[in-house]
Amino acid sequence: MSDHDIKSHIKVYWNVFFALLAFTVLTVAITYIDFNSVFLTFFVGLAIACVKGYLVAGFFMHLNDERKIIYYLLGLTTVFLFVLLLMPTFWEMSAESHNSNQTPYVAQDDYVPELKPEAHGEEGH
Repeated sequence: MSDHDIKSHIKVYWNVFFALLAFTVLTVAITYIDFNSVFLTFFVGLAIACVKGYLVAGFFMHLNDERKIIYYLLGLTTVFLFVLLLMPTFWEMSAESHNSNQTPYVAQDDYVPELKPEAHGEEGH
């Protein structure tokens, strides 16, 4: 590797580093903006996180130079992640469609019987 190649790689790394710093400042600045929508708030936050993740994975982990099969595997991993994240939602919808009287989420207090203190005093001594 020549001296010019090393310097060009170092320049790319510095540019990515400064871009990550800028996106981090942007992430903190976004927290002070009220979007009036939880969905929009999460969307903007995750969009910035995806850009930062691409910069790290693409340049620092050298995934930009990989063959196409790596992108298919990463996409397949993402699909499986969303399937696993949405699986509890499918279970709840399935329980609701069967009209079961069983509630899927019950508070802990519903299982603990109420304990009454024993009466002390005139009886039993």
